Amino acid sequence: MKTLVIIISCMIICINNVMSQNVNGKVVNRNQQPVEAVTVVMQSEDSVFVDAVITDAQGRFVFDTGLKSFRLIFQHILYETISRDFNEPNVGVITMKEQNYSLDEVVIKGERPLVKAENGLLSYDVSVIAEKSSVSNAYEAVIRLPGVMEQDGGLQLVGAGSPTIILNGRPSSMTAEQLANLLKNTPVSNVEKAEVMYSAPAKYRVRGAVINIVLKKNKSEEPLLRGEVGGNFTQGIYSRGGGNMSMSFSGEKLSADILYSADYSKIKSSNDFISHHTLGDKVYDISQYNTGNRQRLTHNMRASIDYRITDDDNLSVAYTSAISPNSKSTENSNGTLSESSNIRTGDEQMHNFSADYTSGWGTNVGVDYTYYAYPSVQNFTDKSSRKEQKFILNSSQYVNRWNIYAGQTHALPKGWSVNYGINFSFANEKSLQKYTPADGTDMSDMNSSSNLEEKTYNFYGGFEKSFNEKLSLSMSLAGEYYRLADYTDWSVYPTMQLSYVPSAAHIFQLSFSSDKTYPDYWDIQNSVSYLNGYSKVLGNPQLRPSTDYIADLTYVLKSKYMFSVYYTHIKGLFGQLAYQSPDELVMIYQSVNYDYQRNFGISAIIPFTIGSFWNSRITLDGSYFRHVCRDYHGIGFDNSVWRGVAMINNTFTLSSKPSISLELNAMYVSPSIQGNYDLSSIWKVDAGLKWIFANRNAEFRLTGNDLFNTATPNATVNDRGQRFEIIQHADSRYVSLSFTYRFGGFKSKERKKVDTSRFGY
Repeated sequence: MKTLVIIISCMIICINNVMSQNVNGKVVNRNQQPVEAVTVVMQSEDSVFVDAVITDAQGRFVFDTGLKSFRLIFQHILYETISRDFNEPNVGVITMKEQNYSLDEVVIKGERPLVKAENGLLSYDVSVIAEKSSVSNAYEAVIRLPGVMEQDGGLQLVGAGSPTIILNGRPSSMTAEQLANLLKNTPVSNVEKAEVMYSAPAKYRVRGAVINIVLKKNKSEEPLLRGEVGGNFTQGIYSRGGGNMSMSFSGEKLSADILYSADYSKIKSSNDFISHHTLGDKVYDISQYNTGNRQRLTHNMRASIDYRITDDDNLSVAYTSAISPNSKSTENSNGTLSESSNIRTGDEQMHNFSADYTSGWGTNVGVDYTYYAYPSVQNFTDKSSRKEQKFILNSSQYVNRWNIYAGQTHALPKGWSVNYGINFSFANEKSLQKYTPADGTDMSDMNSSSNLEEKTYNFYGGFEKSFNEKLSLSMSLAGEYYRLADYTDWSVYPTMQLSYVPSAAHIFQLSFSSDKTYPDYWDIQNSVSYLNGYSKVLGNPQLRPSTDYIADLTYVLKSKYMFSVYYTHIKGLFGQLAYQSPDELVMIYQSVNYDYQRNFGISAIIPFTIGSFWNSRITLDGSYFRHVCRDYHGIGFDNSVWRGVAMINNTFTLSSKPSISLELNAMYVSPSIQGNYDLSSIWKVDAGLKWIFANRNAEFRLTGNDLFNTATPNATVNDRGQRFEIIQHADSRYVSLSFTYRFGGFKSKERKKVDTSRFGY
């Protein structure tokens, strides 16, 4: 760390400490009247695109980051294009002449950059992504960001693990599934940009890798009502579908929106479990074939009000709920050991209330409350040559969680910015398991209950400094006191981002982050749950949070080509693993802490286009993984592997009028590891067809996911007497049809997500 500080200090000393200034000016016509909606494009001296803005109602424009010497191009359909070179931040008044339409048509072609560096982060122009792909909503835009991919039901950022998604710079508390549903209902036209931070500053109140979705602000001098209705149908092994409707009101001061969506899902689960189980001096060959399904109807509701006190002061209040009554999962297991039936029914609900205030002097305060409830009943039957078992299990989990935060940012002279704040979280979790056997046997020793109190006190401080238009630095330090039952921990988390932009064609970014990840509440209970006649899940009260460290060096060439080198070290990484019990013929699943996980690698992202018909992007990643857990039920492991990932995303423009595009994507992941598991390679092919019509208000989409049903890995363990194989038959191949219609100039508002990621069982 000392070496890193010395390097940073030397770089700072070697570069002039010149305060970067905003480039600003005003555009008028020959009558000295302001001209609104003029596109102002900034280029470097060598004609490389830097940024673009649009003039406001007074004809004014401002670029946040300026160059010492630059070129500005002024474009408007009613006026002649102007191109001038400047070397001062205040360009003064620009007078535009009316266009003479008797001249031949002039067509100006240019390519906007996909990515640029802004204040220590990588900012992606989502409109460029939308133009060059078939994306229609914010979620699809996120998964098409360079280096982002869907894996194991979540998002992964190459070299940084699972990123946290935030909206408009504010963290929230929604599950990954709820956030995905929210973003899928947010039109891509309402997303201004996506910001990727491999090391988020402490002021965001989240640590580690972050993707910030910046939504366009809704404000209207005249009252405006907008809306959207849509529906979708998906055919996999089973049919599923849903519908949504949204209404929003925008005024000069007040805006409000309401959202309702209903999603019905029924998904098949299936796997073959082949086990060579050593018990005493004998090896038992066990084959169990497990099939089942999970089905639920979820009602998502959202209502929010935003009041713009002044242009810089805003108050937001929101209510969010997700209710899944009568959810049901079943699993039938048949094989050489047993025949079992497992049916679980439950009612799951989440309610969240939040209030947030942001002031023009840099203050942000808020409160967030979440209530979660999930009572369920499990009906279990097992018949085997050894025994017969039948019982009813009543389980429940109730969570009340408060989050209170306050932060302050000060803009200081000479490019300095200082931020500091607090973030307090308080949670109470109550859970219960009660077994009722059908034959009257005593199972009371398996009953469990808990009443956990969790408290987290977080204090942070940091600074940002722009030394000139080439070099910027962001550093922060967060201190945290954490207490869960009798476990307490003091931790300190440093973060750093250093950006160096020698020219508009070259961007270098060095980042370092540290973070803590917390296990689910249910995983730390002293609980026992049966999956089938051979498998059960044990809780682990000794499970502890993990500490993550990530370092990344990224180079961006010509705002398109990206290359990165990265290293991660996760101390105490936790995950659920399986092992064959040495005491009985039972496969036990349990979440445990590893000693550590290490991963280092290199990646390259290379986009290319062929005419206006074919747009493509290739992603290549090679990395080394090592998972170490020396104390794991006497069968500790030290597992390592080299893994390669290759992805290609293609969009073919079949027609511009009408707008019809075809998307074809493919991915390959070489064999990998997960704890003591050896995972097989996977590959995947997706396709999609999008048709936009009715003055771009209506959209029809046909998509096919995992067309060859090859995207789920199989797992094998053959080490220290443990020998078993899990062959997956996932329900990942499906075809979807969706239709969306927007009316009244619909723009979906920002909706804060609710974090229930640690709830449920």
